[in-house]
Amino acid sequence: MRRLAASILALAMLVVGAVPAFGAVDQDKLKEIKALHQQMYTIKAQIIDKEVEAGILDQTKAEKIKNAMQERQQRMEQDMDNGEFRGFGHKKGCGHKPSKNSTSAPKTE
Repeated sequence: MRRLAASILALAMLVVGAVPAFGAVDQDKLKEIKALHQQMYTIKAQIIDKEVEAGILDQTKAEKIKNAMQERQQRMEQDMDNGEFRGFGHKKGCGHKPSKNSTSAPKTE
């Protein structure tokens, strides 16, 4: 019984001691990640501008998309500054959510 209690105590101390090591963030890598996200935002904005030029999107829709992208970029940078890292979004599945009017069965043609 003592051996089990000692093992559990040792494991708990190991876990508690290891958590700060995993929580440390390399600030240089964080700056690189921020720069890459900024490049990605810039490229996406350029793509939207090209889609407007090509007639794929109208200007008002493009502005809405770019404003949403900019708000997301700002939130992401603020979160990173606060030590919160969300990755590529919520991990609740792939693809688009089905609309209320659609059926769950795939369409076949």
